[in-house]
Amino acid sequence: MKRRKHKVLEIINITPETFILRLDRQDFQFEPGQYVVIRIPDEKKGREYSIFSATTDDYLDFLIREIPAGEFSRYLRHLTPGSELDIEGPKGYFILNEKTKRGHPTLMIASGTGISPFHSYIKSYPDLNYRIIHGVHFADEAYGRAAFDPEKYILCTSRRDEGDYFGRVTYYLKENAVDKDTICYLCGNSAMIEEVTNLLEKYGLPPENIRTEVFF
Repeated sequence: MKRRKHKVLEIINITPETFILRLDRQDFQFEPGQYVVIRIPDEKKGREYSIFSATTDDYLDFLIREIPAGEFSRYLRHLTPGSELDIEGPKGYFILNEKTKRGHPTLMIASGTGISPFHSYIKSYPDLNYRIIHGVHFADEAYGRAAFDPEKYILCTSRRDEGDYFGRVTYYLKENAVDKDTICYLCGNSAMIEEVTNLLEKYGLPPENIRTEVFF
């Protein structure tokens, strides 16, 4: 796939571990939920990142967690405005189906930076009939919370009682059943996705109503 060069507009620090990489958009087109491969120019190194911004934004945002032993994420965090990166994409099929776009009841479940595609969904389609459950360790990891309707957003914090629910998203779902007609989108670590999928199946959701994207 052809590479395109994009310039860094800004690095926005959110927490000591997490930041937003903002690039110029140019005429880059994508569907909410898709990802790109970001590469260092003239090098083979690259990493996949879901697009955090909306289709209506004139920039491209990527929510990135700096990994202590990860040279690539550390490199990105210390870029300065005007630096160039190569972008390959868009890629992926974790996009909204037509029933969701038409207002079918939808539940989005994320852990950590797995909130990225959902942030892009809601900023691009603010009138969706949705609820979001976001699992994090601490409340300052509620990335992009302002984009969501507070009546439709539940923050589950597992390390400190400072969110809407104290505990993991799986604990919340065990206490709050999901209607079997709901369309569910899951994004985050593989353990969460496996456990949540099992719970949803026990509630009677058919496989076609459970859509997943594994981040790590």
